Formats: sequence, C-alpha cells, structure tokens
Amino acid sequence: MRTARIVPVVMCSLLPEVALAQADGPRIHAGEGIAGFFSETRGGGIWHDPGAKEDSFAVNGELLFVSPVPARVTAGLDPRYRWILEPRPHLGFSANTGGKTSKGYFGLTWTAMLAREVVHEGDGIRFDLLFGGSVNNGLHDRNLPDRKDLGGNLLFHVGAEIGYQIDPTWSVSLFFDHDSNGGLAQANQSLNSIGLRLGYAFRPVLR
Repeated sequence: MRTARIVPVVMCSLLPEVALAQADGPRIHAGEGIAGFFSETRGGGIWHDPGAKEDSFAVNGELLFVSPVPARVTAGLDPRYRWILEPRPHLGFSANTGGKTSKGYFGLTWTAMLAREVVHEGDGIRFDLLFGGSVNNGLHDRNLPDRKDLGGNLLFHVGAEIGYQIDPTWSVSLFFDHDSNGGLAQANQSLNSIGLRLGYAFRPVLR
C-alpha cells in the first residue's frame, strides 16, 4: 500500500497552499427535497491492474452524495482548509470486461478547487482524495497466473483524481485508485487502476 500512502500525503501537504481558489462546481451541501441529497455522478473507462497479472479493461461508475456537514458549520472557515471538513459520501463500482476482478466500493471524497477561470469564466482545476472500502469478487489462494490473491473480498479502497471543471455542471478527470488489505492478511497482491472519467453535477451551486 506504499503508493496509496505516498500520494495522499504529498497532495495534502500541497493543498493548503493552492486551495485558496474556490470556483463554481458540484453541489457540496444539501438542497431542497430528496433530489438535494445527490451531488454528482462520474464514470468512464478504467485500465485495470496495468502491466500486472490482471491487466484488462473495466467500466467505472460512481455516485457522490452531498456532504453531511451543514454549510453553516464551514461557511466562515479559511478556504485553504474548509475542504477537509466537507467530505462527500460516495458509492461506486468497477465492472471488469475481461472476466477478472470486479468490485463495488464506498467511502468519502474530499474535493478542493485548485484554480479557477483557467480557460474561461466558470471553469477550474479540481483535486479529489477518496478513502473507504471495497467488496470484490476475486479468487483467493488459487495461485493462478492471471488472477491476483487479494487476501480477502473486503479491502481498503483509496484513490485520487485530478480534473478539469469545464463549467459548474460538467467535468473531465484522470482517476487513480488502489485496493489492498493493508497487510492484514498473509497474501496482499493489491490492485491498481487508472482511467478517464466524465462528471455531471446535479443542480450545481456556488461554493
């Protein structure tokens, strides 16, 4: 899990300096009615386990909910640190098209706007960190040449995403995630994936 630990630590050290820029973007806090609890959906093509045993293609989809932290709680905080207290719950899946490991995952996503009005008014550069768990349909203790022994069907799931917020509704991003048991089982042949995702925000609002 070394890669998964290094990326969040490095990025967290940089974010306070660059997260001063806030921009229009996906809904972070709850709106009116039942639809106000949904924040954003993202999805795209994923390169599963690149260059390793399960090297293949997968389809990814994810739904993000609004932050459970009320907007009034964080409204007066310095924007360099406000994102830390505004995580959004997420649910997602990666469906492997080559008969390799598929998974569902859940957890929290922290989002910071790194820059705004990069190309035109209303756009921006966004960075996300995610942490949670995943449930997979992998095979274990089989010693197969094309399948990894993940040490279990319930794993830690961490990742990061860098994206271009085209406007308050649409975004495109580069996505990376990592699944591992964190050394809690004897076997720990972890999985990595990388891909491109398109995002659509439900009723975006000013942050």
